[in-house]
Formats: sequence, structure tokens, C-alpha cells
Amino acid sequence: EKQWYQRRVRGHFADMLFVLVCSVLLLLGTAQETFTTEYVTPTPEIFGNHHRPYFFNYHPNLCGRVPDLRQINPNGVETWDYESATNGQANILYLSEAHCGTCQSVAGISGMLARRWKSLASDSRREDLSVDVQVVTLNRGTPKSRNKLQMMTRRIEKYYKVKDFVQIVQDNAFSEMWDILGSFVDPYGGRFGNETMVVRSKKNDMYLVDRWGRVIRFIREGVIGRSRTSSATTSLHWRDVIHHDFVLEKDGETVCDELQAEQLQCFKVDEWSLNGVAFRNLRTGSALTILVFIRADMTEYTTEGTLRDLIDLSIRWNAPNYVVVVDSATRSAASFATVDLYRQTIGSSSNVRLLLDEGNKVAASYYAAPGDLVAMDDKGKILQFFNRVDLTDASLVAELERLHLMGNPDCDIYVTGGPWQTGEQGSAMYSTATPFFMNFT
Repeated sequence: EKQWYQRRVRGHFADMLFVLVCSVLLLLGTAQETFTTEYVTPTPEIFGNHHRPYFFNYHPNLCGRVPDLRQINPNGVETWDYESATNGQANILYLSEAHCGTCQSVAGISGMLARRWKSLASDSRREDLSVDVQVVTLNRGTPKSRNKLQMMTRRIEKYYKVKDFVQIVQDNAFSEMWDILGSFVDPYGGRFGNETMVVRSKKNDMYLVDRWGRVIRFIREGVIGRSRTSSATTSLHWRDVIHHDFVLEKDGETVCDELQAEQLQCFKVDEWSLNGVAFRNLRTGSALTILVFIRADMTEYTTEGTLRDLIDLSIRWNAPNYVVVVDSATRSAASFATVDLYRQTIGSSSNVRLLLDEGNKVAASYYAAPGDLVAMDDKGKILQFFNRVDLTDASLVAELERLHLMGNPDCDIYVTGGPWQTGEQGSAMYSTATPFFMNFT
């Protein structure tokens, strides 16, 4: 009887094992799609040249300028400012906590990558992949972070040996750089992208900034040593995405070129005024207004380039309204009076109006960089964007003449609101999200 009982127990366990194996084989055979969808997270196709939408994080200041970041000591004396420290160089702006080992590693690895990317200039086979980037690390102003600042600095200098590529700046209660960069409202937050959430700066936040100070990518968890799945079978490292962005930025190409066409073209931005002049008044009297952005401290945009060619064009073709907005960076603003005198001297018979931007608010509203041209009608509707323009190009002038006569037929579908944008920018109904952006991160 005992042997019979043991045989029955063994048979019972064998039956259970058989059922379990059959269940697993059935799941593997019929639910492969479920496993792939849930655990691998297949990626939509890359849209454009900038690894979107999967490698995309929403930020309301995307393609806007980095705020005025200054380090102020307890005596109220300014000891560091972001604009002077970066000096017109593309950079990685990284938020760290010095007592966090991962933050120290990310700052050090970022510096090592910057050193490696710069060294590619001496390799004839990969010279086109070389970029000159620096890393600015903002250490949080909490007591724990401040106490470990020296340790982090020593590790950057002694272990990673990249002190020439990494600047570590200590935040404090007088500077509040973390708060200036953070505190924003994300209307597409939550698990399903349908919640409005207040988002604040966190450690490992990373901003990629181009030479003009525009935020060209925001990474919420910028641990660049990690990889992210870019398809069901392959992965892509953040460092490769960052390098690709800066290689394109070297030639002036950024994701902002795509966002201009996707989010702003055929729509109007909020009305603005500069130097006591309302842009609404400058648009009247012509079916086409040409808005150009320049830097006053660079001759390629003034006496030997964009502004000179624009004045020549306005003398030959005075039908449109011509408005030039000068970048408000410190060196550019210092040269504004000289450039305005140049315009009055050689362009006295032209109708070009020169305005100095204030905090680059106008450039940010158009996601614009120096060299960009915006063509719009008399109501302020944007007809088309042109990036890195050459006003001596006959095809560009012909396209502007076509816009002047016929407008942009593609904008007719947006007369009553587009498929996802339902109003003018700045109104309660306006949405800056497109189907490509909705929370793939």
C-alpha cells in the first residue's frame, strides 16, 4: 500500500510538470507578439534625422534659449555666468548631486566623450565626426551635495582626467539655477500622457545646447552609459544619440529645423514688440513680411553676409516688409548700435527695420537661430521657414516671390484648425504636441 501511494504521488507530480511544460510552450508559440510589446517596447520609426520620437523628452523650453544662469555668492557678488563660460560653444548642461556616485560617473564619462570626440579631428578617416563640446555640471545646492563637491572635483581631475572639458559649478540659495531650469508644467505627463504635472529639476537631467544657447535636446535620465531599445532586436546608446546631434549641430542642423515646420508653420505666434515697436504695425501694407535673425558681432551676418544681402534685396525688391531681429547675447547686443549705423548708411533707401531682441524672447518663440528667415503674411501667419539662408541664391528669392504672390497653399487646410493643432499659439486651445511626440520616452 505504501509503494502504491508513492507511485501515485510521483504520477501526480509528473502530470503537473507535463501541464506546466505544455503551458509554457503554448505561450511561447502563440504570445510572442505580447512578449515583444510588453517587455521590449518596439519603437516607432525614426522621424527626421534626430532620433525621434522614441529618443525624445518633452520640455517647454525646447529650442528656446537657456535661461540666464549666474552663480552668486552670499555677498551678492556674481562669480560665474553661463554665457561667458560657454563662450559660444556647444555644450552639455548636466544637473548632478555630488554625493551620488552615478552623477560623478556621468560627469566624468561626459568629459571623456567630449575629449574623444574632439580628438577625432586628427583622424583623417573620421574627421567629419569630430565635434568640440564642453560639459557644464551644476551641482545641487543641498548640504549633502555641497559637502561632496571637493570629492567630485578630485575624481574628475584625478580619476577621469578631464578637468579641461568639465566645469563644475556649485548652486546655492542665492543662484537657484536648478529651480530656474526646472519648475515647468508638463501637459502630457503621467503614464498615459494625459495628465498635467508640475515637473522640477532632478539629478541626471541633461540639456544639449547648441552654439547659440538653444536647447536642442532634453534628457530626463541622462545616464549616458546606458542603452535604450530602439527596435525589437537592437539598442542604441544615449552617447551615440548625443554625438549624432552635435555632429549635425556643427553644420547648423538641429531638431529645431523640424519643429519649426511641424509646430509653427501655417500658424501664428503671440504678438510681440521690441524697442517700443509693435511687430503688428511693421507687417501692415504688404502681403509678405520677411523676418530675419542675425548676430551683430559676426560679420557673416552683417557687413559681409546676411544683412548686407538683405539690404541689397530690399533695394531691388521693395514690395515686402523687411524686419531684422538681432540676437541679444552680450557681445551681439554690444555691436547693435554699430550695425544699425551701417544699415542707415548703406541702406538709407531701403525699408529694412533693425530691432534688438530682449532676452531672445522673439527668437525663442520662432525656435530660430541666426541665419534663419521666416516668411509670413500681413496677419502674422507663418508661410514658410528657411534655415541658414543665402540671400544671393536666386532660387530662394524666387520662392519668396511666389509666397508673396500666392501664399502657401499647404496652409489652407489649417484655416479652421489642423488635425492636432486647434487654434493659434498662446490660446487655451493650442497644443504644441504632434502625434510624433506623445510620450514615447
